[in-house]
Amino acid sequence: MELHREPPEAILNAIKFDLMTSTDMEKLSSMSIIEVSDVTSPKLGLPNGSLQCETCGSQRGRDCDGHFGVTKLAATVHNPYFIDDVVHFLNRICPGCLSPREGIDTKRLEREKVQATCKYCSKDGSKLYPSIVFKTLSSPRVLLFKSKLHRNASVMERISIVAEAADRMPNRSKGKGSLEGLPLDFWDFVPSENKQVQSNMTKIILSPYQVFYMLKKSDPELIKQFVSRRELLFLSCLPVTPNCHRVVEIGYGLPDGRLTFDDRTKAYKRMVDVSRRIDDYRQHPHFSVLASSLVSSRVSECLKSSKLYSKKADGETSTDTYGMKWLKDVVLSKRSDNVFRSIMVGDPKIKLWEIGIPEDLSSSLVVSEHVSSYNFQSTNLKCNLHLLAKQELFIRRNGKLMFLRKADQLEIGDIAYRPLQDGDIILINRPPSVHQHSLIALSAKILPIHSVVSINPLCCTPFAGDFDGDCLHGYIPQSIRSRVELEELVSLHNQLLNMQDGRNLVSLTHDSLAAAHLLTSTDVFLKKSELQQLQMLCLSVSTPAPAVIKSMNFQGSLWTGKQLFSMLLPSGMNFSCDTELHIMDSEVLTCSLGSSWLQNNTSGLFSVMFKQYGCKALDFLSSAQEVLCEFLTMRGLSVSLSDLYMFSDHYSRRKLAEGVKLALYEAEEAFRVKKILLDPINIPVLKCHDETEDVTYRQSDCIQSNPSVIRSSIMAFKDVFRDLLKMVQQHVSNDNSMMVMINAGSKGSMLKYAQQTACIGLQLPASKFPFRIPSQLSCISWNGQKSLNYEAESTSERVGGQNLYAVIKNSFIEGLNPLECLLHAISGRANFFSENADVPGTLTRKLMYHLRDIHVAYDGTVRSSYGQQIVQFSYDSVDDLVDKLGAPVGCRAACSISEAAYGALEHPVNGLEDSPLMNLQEVFKCHKATNSGDHIGLLFLSRHLKKYRYGLEYASLEVKNHLERVNFSDLVETIMIIYDGHDKIRNEGMWTTHFHINKAMMKKKRLGLRFVVDELAKEYDTTRDQLNNAIPSIRISRRKCLVGDEGVKSSSCCIAVVAHAERNSISQLDTIKTRVIPSILDTLLKGC
Repeated sequence: MELHREPPEAILNAIKFDLMTSTDMEKLSSMSIIEVSDVTSPKLGLPNGSLQCETCGSQRGRDCDGHFGVTKLAATVHNPYFIDDVVHFLNRICPGCLSPREGIDTKRLEREKVQATCKYCSKDGSKLYPSIVFKTLSSPRVLLFKSKLHRNASVMERISIVAEAADRMPNRSKGKGSLEGLPLDFWDFVPSENKQVQSNMTKIILSPYQVFYMLKKSDPELIKQFVSRRELLFLSCLPVTPNCHRVVEIGYGLPDGRLTFDDRTKAYKRMVDVSRRIDDYRQHPHFSVLASSLVSSRVSECLKSSKLYSKKADGETSTDTYGMKWLKDVVLSKRSDNVFRSIMVGDPKIKLWEIGIPEDLSSSLVVSEHVSSYNFQSTNLKCNLHLLAKQELFIRRNGKLMFLRKADQLEIGDIAYRPLQDGDIILINRPPSVHQHSLIALSAKILPIHSVVSINPLCCTPFAGDFDGDCLHGYIPQSIRSRVELEELVSLHNQLLNMQDGRNLVSLTHDSLAAAHLLTSTDVFLKKSELQQLQMLCLSVSTPAPAVIKSMNFQGSLWTGKQLFSMLLPSGMNFSCDTELHIMDSEVLTCSLGSSWLQNNTSGLFSVMFKQYGCKALDFLSSAQEVLCEFLTMRGLSVSLSDLYMFSDHYSRRKLAEGVKLALYEAEEAFRVKKILLDPINIPVLKCHDETEDVTYRQSDCIQSNPSVIRSSIMAFKDVFRDLLKMVQQHVSNDNSMMVMINAGSKGSMLKYAQQTACIGLQLPASKFPFRIPSQLSCISWNGQKSLNYEAESTSERVGGQNLYAVIKNSFIEGLNPLECLLHAISGRANFFSENADVPGTLTRKLMYHLRDIHVAYDGTVRSSYGQQIVQFSYDSVDDLVDKLGAPVGCRAACSISEAAYGALEHPVNGLEDSPLMNLQEVFKCHKATNSGDHIGLLFLSRHLKKYRYGLEYASLEVKNHLERVNFSDLVETIMIIYDGHDKIRNEGMWTTHFHINKAMMKKKRLGLRFVVDELAKEYDTTRDQLNNAIPSIRISRRKCLVGDEGVKSSSCCIAVVAHAERNSISQLDTIKTRVIPSILDTLLKGC
């Protein structure tokens, strides 16, 4: 009995491509498309609304390549790809006798000689019968809309052929469109259809039937000189591509099987609809021309929406699919046997290193497994289970693909293509990849869920995602090498710490962070039943002694939340980050009120745990996630309007409103005072100001619109506004759910909470408000300001109106008036990152392109891989250099900057505050006309240096030594000025300056003492000439120094400088200190 069946084998010698005629389309199609619904029929293959293909019976997409159908056109039309060839042929023959004109090869044409009686080509007839020119007509696209014909003038199509008489001047007196003396039988070569052709018409539109009639009477051998196959010139049918070629997105997991098709499906449906409704126009006098035009428009629409077109025509919408867009939407976006894309949801029950895969999705993902003696039993068992459900299994044996139908038929050496199962490695990515940890290898866990994949919420941080519809891309490795590479390089166990900032890759966040903050507070006590319920999820099985033996309020013992949190830590762990937090031997003794030690930072609890315990810390963190989520479920944490009102009684709310009003008044007063102090017009008034007098301060128009002054005033406003935030925080009760999340650092901020409860505060637009804002933000003030003439406003009114900022005193809980709502909407756009969302992506793409090959070489230098150019002579790192060799530091640098750019999107972008994103963009922006003195150049060394051992390296070091900038101040250790006037020559001064130079530094810089002395003398003389002898002349010499410590004498050499004599020795000493010594120290000895 045959246990497996091998696919047939054959040798492929050649492939021939040809075009199908209408007969071929009808013969090879799987079905005839008659109704609109037939365009997506299950007979056209998978995917479709049903579970299988009705043509071949396949239930899987990889077993069905698809089947195409055919739709019968309502009218025969020109083939758009050959209409130019038809026109070219008609212009090369005589329309009357159909004989070739001059320039046609007639040697192999078996035709009788043309009689001289042809009225179109004879010499006598040419006087009465002008020549005829055939052209393609570009006409507007014809549309059928609501039982009426419409022409879309924005889209021009070449769908018709026109015959036009030429070689005669038109008779203006007889009107347009006629030729003087045109014979009555001029258009007799055109067969008439519904309406007789008038003889005085200079131009007629030929229907496809009339063109076919002329070609049918022509010599076939003559037509072959222009078109290889005459039956390709007209179309009576149109093929409809299979479903798999038109499906853009699969409604995965949906019970009704909804599918999303591309634009070609819509075009096919419009084509079928026209074929059904065209019969209503058969009584039209020009039905033949209109029908062919309408059908030709639909055919052109179907062909242009195919993948053959790489760009759209004028007037087409941007949603049409063309070229590479078709590949991305229809081909690359689909799932294959090894790749999937799905929306992610959170599941705290899943381990950190796992990803939950739906059962139906796992059955369509294939893993290739090499069968060996090591895994034969396990692989055979997996394959047998698969055969029970699917009845067949693909394997590859001895390089041949075959499929098994019975169990226990695997052999060692086979490659089995089995479905995805628990424990298989999957490479997960969420675009955009802004850092190196965006790729993580997770272990598959098959779950009885539908439509979505599940991950632990703590893994959202490396993916930079959340659960609002973000998609994950999964890739199934198919070889042993790729699986080993993923496990060793990008598995979560091998990238615990972020290589960019040293923080741990996963940590407590959102719900778990808020639960940990609540659990470690001083007022949390657990009963025995509650402790046992949570202890089931802990790794520690030992129960600590109760903190409270007896209590007046509870019967039984009580345990604190700190004791439960201590059970989540590994044994023997010690941790302390401040004076208020102490953890000794895994027991939380005291902890601070803040939650910074629980958050993800380099000095946090879990960062220290990852550094001390490595991969084992993942188990403790995963267990802590389950315990904390269970604790939060038991305790409950709900946000309601009572968290925003803060007080239940009216009196307390009124007192808070008065405090907020007073704080806003102080902030506005600080803002106004700052502008007054910075206004130059008020400086004389401030100097002679007496506190007992009332002084009226004025503000100039330049100060009102000066951004720097406004920016400083805004900082003064914010300083006072911070006090308002502290006041609001003091009024909030401890059981406020929103403040719990804010204090824990899991969600929200104090500023946003104050805007909800107290006041919105300062509003800054992206540039300027488009109108002047009144002092009081109300509709009455707004209407009053509009009614006044701007030129007639007083000075005080001018001060009140401005357009750079606005202060909204109401809160969201109280409600905003229309003007406040408008101002907040305008300034709120500055907080939206949509307008600058392309900046981080563009920055990432360009940086990664230029830095992708930068790495640490064997000698510690930073080089490029392709040209081995030295980018940096030494890589600065506090770690051991051996661990950094070969590291892709260029990619890491690009990812670090990109991650900072994406993080900067959260900060507002306006004209009065510095935006980190805009500053970062400005730093990396290349200016062609820059005035900066720092320039970078590339020096390419000679290739002849390669024949020497380490020739390029030594040469690069020589170039570095030569170009490195060395000032005289880099060599000097000490400077001493000594008075020795008793043995001086008459023309020299009494003060000698000693410069003690470090010998080791001179050796490192490869400088000699004579060279230094000569360079100092030369550069000093040059400087003295430039200053017109404003500094004294000096004599520089090297000598053995007799002053100073012995240790200094042994490690340094001395250069003495003596200035020329002056009458006043004290003034000469001052000149040496202030002018001579600084000039000598700034001397450039080497480099540029």
